[in-house]
Parts: sequence; C-alpha cells; structure tokens
Amino acid sequence: MTKDKRRKAEIRAAQQSTGRRYAQLAREMAAGPARTARTFLLSELLNECATLPPADVDWGYDAEYAPAVFHSQVLGEAIPYGTVLELAGSLAREGHKARITVESLHPLETAFVVCNERRFRLIITQERADELCRTPDCQQEPTSWAFSRCDSHLADCDAQTLTRMASDWGHARNEELDRDPSRLGGSPEADLLIKAAVASGAFEQISKTLLHMCFEDPDMIDEVFWNEADALAMRYGLERERLRLYDVARKEALRIRAKIGSCPTCKGPFPDPSLRMWDPGMPPQFCSKDCLPPSAPAPAVRLWA
Repeated sequence: MTKDKRRKAEIRAAQQSTGRRYAQLAREMAAGPARTARTFLLSELLNECATLPPADVDWGYDAEYAPAVFHSQVLGEAIPYGTVLELAGSLAREGHKARITVESLHPLETAFVVCNERRFRLIITQERADELCRTPDCQQEPTSWAFSRCDSHLADCDAQTLTRMASDWGHARNEELDRDPSRLGGSPEADLLIKAAVASGAFEQISKTLLHMCFEDPDMIDEVFWNEADALAMRYGLERERLRLYDVARKEALRIRAKIGSCPTCKGPFPDPSLRMWDPGMPPQFCSKDCLPPSAPAPAVRLWA
C-alpha cells in the first residue's frame, strides 16, 4: 500500500469511528496534533483583525456558507473577523493589554484560549466566542453568566468565589424581576449555588447572600417599602425561599452521605442518616468536626451522580 493510500485509509477509518467529515479529518491529520502554548496580547489580535485582508481557505464545503476569515499570525490559524470581535467584547473589562494563551487549536474548527483564568471556545466555522467553565480541558458552558464553572465543577469553587457569584446573580435577578417577591424564588440557578455550598460547608454564608441580594436585607425591608402590604409580601417571599433553600441543602447533604456511605476520615457510619441534626456549617461528607482535615476539604463527590 502506498503512503497516500495508507493515509486515505486512516482518514476513512477515523471518519467511520467518529462520524466526522472526511475533509476536516484530512486537514487535522495533515496538520498533526493541536498546537498549544502560544501567548499574545488582545491588542495584537485586534490589530490583525482591523488590517489583514480576507483569506481563502479550503473549508471542504461551499465557501458561501463559511464566515469571512483572515490568517492570524499571533493565533497561528485562520479566524473569522466576527469571532475576534465577539471575544474582544467579552474581554472589554480586561483591556487591550489582556494576555491570551492558546490552550488548544484545531485548524478551521475551534480554538480554546485562556485569559486571566477565563476560558473561551473560538468557533472558526462560525462567528462565535463562547465562554466556558474555568476548569482546564472542560468544554461545558456555565449555566449562568454569573457562574465561572459549569454545573459539574461548581462545587470546586471556594466559599469566597461562591459568595461573589451568589451576590452577582442575586442582584441581577432582583433587578430583572423588578423586586417581585412572588417570582424571585424557586430558581434552578439558586439551587446549583446552594448544592455547591453544601459540599464545602458554606451553606449559611451562600444562602444569606442569595436571600439578601435576590430579595432584600430583612433589616431594611421596612425602609425600602413604604407600603405595608409590599413589605409583608417581601418578608413572606424571603422566608418562603429561605425554607426552600434549606430543604434543597438538606436533600443534597443527604444525597452526598448516601453516595459515599461512610466518613472518609474515621471510616465510621454517619450518626444520623436522616440529617435531622445536620450541621450546615460542616461538609456533610464528614461525620463530625473532629474528622475534618486540617485544610479546607475538597468535595468528596460531584454534585451530580
């Protein structure tokens, strides 16, 4: 078998096993493994975007359906003008001197880049730049713009990070729903934050932040609402959500204990499987404070099985 026939056979085998297009696989296998460790400034990429002419590339399909691209020297690959502009918009607060590092790059498909721990997937076949979970190599998007991790990795955040996310998300929800206490509670995003907080023993801190930012500070309700009926509705909505979040937390703590079966430190059974005496200030994967490791423990299990 000649070298060319062998290469085509390898491409066809990969096509059959992955279901991907022949032309894309041929380009990737010709280019070799994804390139990494390339770092540049956002201003350099924007300068190329503003000055370089459109490039002709072999998409493997009708170019009429492909975006306009240019050959970026700093990125090392063709990239759509629109993708660069969308990335620049997402990094507006970082400034033009923001340093961007290529995590991985797949020619004419995608590039994964990192800037100050923020990760983005640059879509080369479209004019898109999606922000991803900050966990390295994870390709999932966070559920909310306020979250820095996807659902599966949210519990990896420390209490300080979770508190910041709870504050940002709660404030935005309060503004979005115009302080309507009948609509502020019951959010799946709030449940995700609470479940992540439970695994690190930070339930009380995160729930308090959520309630104060999403609803109101209980000590300020009478000053914020002049109408007694409005003040009463806000207090009722806040207390109802407080009880709901506690129930979400208790069920998550029970799920964690049921999954791991026994305390990882002393290997003994949990004293109260029903969690009637659950301590919200302690990670539920440990049976008592005496079994807590010296440093802050990482969650023993993921939030979802």
